[in-house]
Amino acid sequence: MMTGCSSKPDSNSEDIAADPAVKRKEYNYLTGLPFAEGADKKARPIAVMINNLKIAHPQSGLTNADIIYEAVTEGGITRLMALYSDIEKIDKVGPVRSARDAFIEMMLPLNAIYVHIGSSTSATKMLNFYSYQDIDGIYLGSLAFQQNPELAKSKGPEHSWFTDKNLIKAGIEKNGIVTKNNFYPAFQFVEYGKDPVVPAGGNANNVAFAYSSYADVAFNYDASSGKYMKSAFGAPHMDADTNSQLAFDNVIIIIADVGIQEENGVLADIDMSGGTGYYFYGGKYEEITWEKGEPEQPLMLYGADGEILGVNTGKSYVGILDKDQLETMVISEETQTVASVERVQ
Repeated sequence: MMTGCSSKPDSNSEDIAADPAVKRKEYNYLTGLPFAEGADKKARPIAVMINNLKIAHPQSGLTNADIIYEAVTEGGITRLMALYSDIEKIDKVGPVRSARDAFIEMMLPLNAIYVHIGSSTSATKMLNFYSYQDIDGIYLGSLAFQQNPELAKSKGPEHSWFTDKNLIKAGIEKNGIVTKNNFYPAFQFVEYGKDPVVPAGGNANNVAFAYSSYADVAFNYDASSGKYMKSAFGAPHMDADTNSQLAFDNVIIIIADVGIQEENGVLADIDMSGGTGYYFYGGKYEEITWEKGEPEQPLMLYGADGEILGVNTGKSYVGILDKDQLETMVISEETQTVASVERVQ
């Protein structure tokens, strides 16, 4: 929520991360891994809003994302936000959709270059409040986005707009967006090269839950790769371009109070102040707590001991689940595929 914000960080400001320790870019702030050779250590990440209706599956470009966020936006449907530390990895991503408040709150402390097509009224107010330079297809159109005419015919125009590194660069140049700056790490990562921290709450080879009666997800742990494989709508969640299933080292579920925005009576109103949650890694899990505070403040995760949670290096999924949907969550130690995991509705 914007009420009571004590500061307005400029998206181009060197003070977005005031803590001197945060400014030392010694590792990738989205994954905790060492930078790839030749990587720009000061480059701001790219955040792209993704259509997640069932008809929009399979989407493109998600397997290259470092972090994917998911939350309900309205009417039980969810949207995704894909974060990339390296713009060169964005060969094609989409279909792109509009901005929403909760995703902006996750994006702000990461000082990401925000890519979307359109925006809710409340999201527009938040972007304007922070004087945030973004790349919006409503204004930039085909300069920064490209439509797939076949998808427009078969699925509808809202499922047919995509972008890529060159189109995003064109939008950056057009809007004069600064591409190098400081930002907070996404999490408190376990130092690369050290033994991973194994969650102590129990076994979790499978976790499934429903964001709503429409949108359900499941994560099946694959011991051979050490990753959780994501499914949605009862089927593997695939990337159309790589023909591979979305896979994550870390799965983080934060539980929030989700209501409806009074001004429109439709859009989700997510309380981002704090709550409980779960951290899944390596076929194990533990209960956590979290807090966010003001929109520009980073997401903070805490373990059962009350200390800051050490998140293991790698790709992460962050889901924001309505506390009223928590009863749909099933955590199982059985090793099985999504086909044998009962869908929760």
